[in-house]
Amino acid sequence: MINTITNILNPKTFMLWILLFVVIIWTYTYNSLTTYEVIVSEARTFSLNYDKSGYLINTTGCRIPEMYLNGPEIEKSFNPNVKLNCRTTWNYTLPLVTSDLTSLRLNRSAWATLNISEGCTNFKCYYTPVERDNHQDPKEYNDNNVKIGQKIYFVNNITVPDEMVEVVCTLNSNTIYKHYHIFIRPTSSVKYRKDGDVSVLVLGLDSVSRMNFHRQMPKTSAFLSEIGTVEMLGYNKVEDNTFPNMIPVLSGMSIEELKKNCWPKYEDYFDKCHFVWDDFKQANFSTAFVEDSPIIGMFNYLKSGFSKKPTNHYLRPIMLEAEKNLGHEYFGNTICCIGPQLGMTLLFDYAFKIALSMTNHLYMNVFWTTSLTHDYIEYPKFGDNDLRDFFDKFNKSGELNKTIVILMSDHGIRWGPFRDTYQGSLEDKLPMLKFIIPEWFQNMYPSAMKNLNKNTIRLTTPYDLHETLLEFINTKQLNDDSIARRTKMTGNKRGISLFLEIPENKTCDTAGIPKNYCACHGKRVELSVSNSNVVEAAKVLMQYVNSKLSMYTLCAYLTLYEIHKASVEMGKDNSSVKDYEIQVTTVPGFAKFEATLRQFNGNFKMIGSVSRLNVYGNQSICVNDAKMKLLCYCIH
Repeated sequence: MINTITNILNPKTFMLWILLFVVIIWTYTYNSLTTYEVIVSEARTFSLNYDKSGYLINTTGCRIPEMYLNGPEIEKSFNPNVKLNCRTTWNYTLPLVTSDLTSLRLNRSAWATLNISEGCTNFKCYYTPVERDNHQDPKEYNDNNVKIGQKIYFVNNITVPDEMVEVVCTLNSNTIYKHYHIFIRPTSSVKYRKDGDVSVLVLGLDSVSRMNFHRQMPKTSAFLSEIGTVEMLGYNKVEDNTFPNMIPVLSGMSIEELKKNCWPKYEDYFDKCHFVWDDFKQANFSTAFVEDSPIIGMFNYLKSGFSKKPTNHYLRPIMLEAEKNLGHEYFGNTICCIGPQLGMTLLFDYAFKIALSMTNHLYMNVFWTTSLTHDYIEYPKFGDNDLRDFFDKFNKSGELNKTIVILMSDHGIRWGPFRDTYQGSLEDKLPMLKFIIPEWFQNMYPSAMKNLNKNTIRLTTPYDLHETLLEFINTKQLNDDSIARRTKMTGNKRGISLFLEIPENKTCDTAGIPKNYCACHGKRVELSVSNSNVVEAAKVLMQYVNSKLSMYTLCAYLTLYEIHKASVEMGKDNSSVKDYEIQVTTVPGFAKFEATLRQFNGNFKMIGSVSRLNVYGNQSICVNDAKMKLLCYCIH
C-alpha cells in the first residue's frame, strides 16, 4: 500500500495522472457538449466570420442561442433502447422479381432458396396495374380511391407499359412475393437538359430538426460534408405542423392567404391553388409529388387532397396500396415498414429511379417521408444507412452533378420529453435545410453562391425557400449582374430568394414568423410557476382555449391542472413589453400546451396559436378541424 502511494506521488507518475485526467475531461467535454463549432464543420460555408458570443445567429434583427449536440442534459430525454428491424416480423426472402427503368425481371438467382426450378408449373408471377380511380362525377371522386387492373402473367422478363404495378409470385398457390414497382417515362413535352440546366429534388424528412439530423444521422451527415453542402443555420418554421410549414414553401402563401385565394373550406380540393410545381410544369419540367405515409399526407389528413393529380407523376395510389398490403411496425401515427424495408427506403428507391429515368430531361420532384421520423426523436437513426446509401448512389450515378438537392424538414419533434426542455423547444422551431449544389453551378454563379453562404447565419424561412426554388426555372437570373440589381430591390419583403442577401436586420415580424414560433431570443429569465404574472398568464391562456372550444359542443370545457414551467423575455425597444412562455396541463385529458402571452401595461394577450406538446390520439375524434384537434377533449 505504501509503495503504491509512493509511486502515485512520484513527480513523473503524478504528472502522467494529471495529463490523463485532463485528456479524459477534454474528451468528455468535446463529445458531450458538442456545439456549433463542430457542427458547422459539416456544412460547407465559406466565410461565416462567426463570433463566439453564445449565439448561433447574432444579427441586429435576430439572436438564436447556441445549442448542444450531445451531453447528459440532452441524452436523458432520449431512449437508447428503441429497436426497429423491418425483416424480423416479415417473412423475408430474396426478391424474386426486380425491375429496371422499363421492365420487370425474374431474379433466377433467388429461386434456389425456395427450390424453384426452371419450368416449375406451381410457380407463377403476375403483375396488376395500379391507377388513380377517376370517377366521371367529380362528387364521387376521392383522393384515396385506387383502381387495380387485370392480372398479367409472365414467365420471362417483361416490358411494362404501365406507370405503377403490383407484382405477386405464388408457389403452390401460396403468395411468396409481393412488391410494388414504378416505371417513369418522360413525355414529349418534357424539356431536354442542356448545359447550365439543373433538375431539382426536394427531399423532406418530417419532424427532424437541424440538430437532430446531425445527432441521429451521423453517417449521412458525414457523407454530405465530404461532397459539400450549404446548411441554413437559422431556418425557422412559421407554424406548428407540416401542412402550414410546407404551404409557404410550395405556394409562397400562409394558410390564411391560401384560404382567401383558392381553398376556402377544409373539404375543398386544392386544384385551384397554384403550387411551385405548376411553375416548373409551365417551363416544361417533369414534376412528381410522393409521400410515404399517404393516410396522413400533407394535403389529405383531415383534407380532401386533389381531384386531379397535381403533378405529372403522382405516386399516391401505389403508396396507399403498399402501406395497406405490406405495411407493418405501426408506431404512433405512422407505419414504419413496407415489407422487409423501411417506407422511407421505398421512397428513396423511387426518387432514384425517377432521376435515372429523367437523366436527359429536366424534372422538379418533391419526395416527403414521414413514416420513420414523425413521432419519435430517436427513430431517424434507423434510416441513416439507407439515406447515406441513397446519396452515395445518386452521386456515383452522376445525377448529383445534374441536380440541385434540397434536404429539408418542416419542424423538429413536437412532443415528448425532449420537447419539454428549453433546447427541445428551440429545435422544434429550427428544422433542417441543406442545399447540395453541383460544383460547376457554384463556379458559374459566384455572387449568388456568396449570398447563399452569407445567409447561412441569417434568419430564414419557408417563404424564402419558395422564392429560392423559383430561381431554378431560369438560372440565368442568377448571373452576377442580375444578382446585384435584384439585391437592391429586396427591402423588407417577407420572402427573399436565398441567392440574394437576406437583410441583417430581418426579424421574426418582417419574416412572417409568429412570436410563439420565433427562435430569436433576447434576454430570457426562468420564472417560478407560482409567480403572480405566470398564474395570470395561465388564466388568460385558459380563457383563450375555452373561447375557441365554445363553438364545438362536443368538446369539454378545460380547466388548468398544472403549470409546468414558465419564462419571460423582455422586449427590445420597450421594457414595459414582456413575453411570457408557459407550459400547462389541462383536464380532462391531461393535454400539455405551450403558448406565448404578451404583457403590456399589465394586461396579457395571446400571441400566435397554442402548441400541443403531447399526442392527442382519439381524444379529439369528434372534430375534424386540424387546429381544434389540438385543443379538444371530446365528451363521450
